[in-house]
Amino acid sequence: MAKRPPKRSERTVRRAQERADERLLADRERLFTLEPGGQPERPLDATSAAVIEAHASSVPCPRCGGTQEVTEHTALIHHGARLRETKLRCRQCGTTRSLWFRIVGVNLN
Repeated sequence: MAKRPPKRSERTVRRAQERADERLLADRERLFTLEPGGQPERPLDATSAAVIEAHASSVPCPRCGGTQEVTEHTALIHHGARLRETKLRCRQCGTTRSLWFRIVGVNLN
């Protein structure tokens, strides 16, 4: 007859679940940085500076899915490219991150 493994305590199971949840949140945050706009090397295109804050605040938080607010909007030059960085803070979980934009003019015919 095979010996049964001992039952895990509730605390051990809870801590294992918490570690798994933290890994999942870290993976979601990492995916956010790999998407367009997550890093200055892959900015989102915007037609003007006026639409950047509205677009940035409409992006849900990758960790909890909550709404984010723009805390800062700055114009920067990164490797010779003129970019806009919007610093965001989630209203639910409080995490902060940046979303990057490049202003591209509308071509007239």
